[in-house]
Amino acid sequence: MLGIVFLIDKLSLVVGASAATLVLPLGLIMTYEAFARFLLNLPTFWAYELSYMMTGAHFALGIGLVTRNSEHIRIDFLYSRMPELCKEVIDFVVLFFCMTPLMIWTSVELAAYAWNTWLINEVSGESGWNPVICPVKTAIAIGFSVFAIQLIGEVIKTGSRILSLIFGKKRS
Repeated sequence: MLGIVFLIDKLSLVVGASAATLVLPLGLIMTYEAFARFLLNLPTFWAYELSYMMTGAHFALGIGLVTRNSEHIRIDFLYSRMPELCKEVIDFVVLFFCMTPLMIWTSVELAAYAWNTWLINEVSGESGWNPVICPVKTAIAIGFSVFAIQLIGEVIKTGSRILSLIFGKKRS
């Protein structure tokens, strides 16, 4: 099972690292837009749409890596004071019964939604540029699918830690 977790972690790392590369072109686009708008008085008609699409793809594609690295923001004033076994059981229950099924369902629906945007060649409708939004919808569906897969890996890791805590104490 832990071999599967290794592959899942690797997938999240590759997809998340790829998503991180979107920051550079996003920064260049926004810098160009600010320069063109405020110094040349020539605002672009495409920068806003491209920036929100890239930001959405960046967020969605990176969420699996954030989960893998346990870097989500949490408010844990009670959680941090609990015994380790209690924390692991809470994590397992939340991951197994709430987060994982919800994200699997969300991923399936997002994939169907993305597929539909390809079928109808959906456009943004936000500006005169009016680009197709199939690529960004697909990136978001992929990102949430990787997130759902990473959650499955987290369930396995948490279950393994629970077993280790329970059986590790009995051997002492």
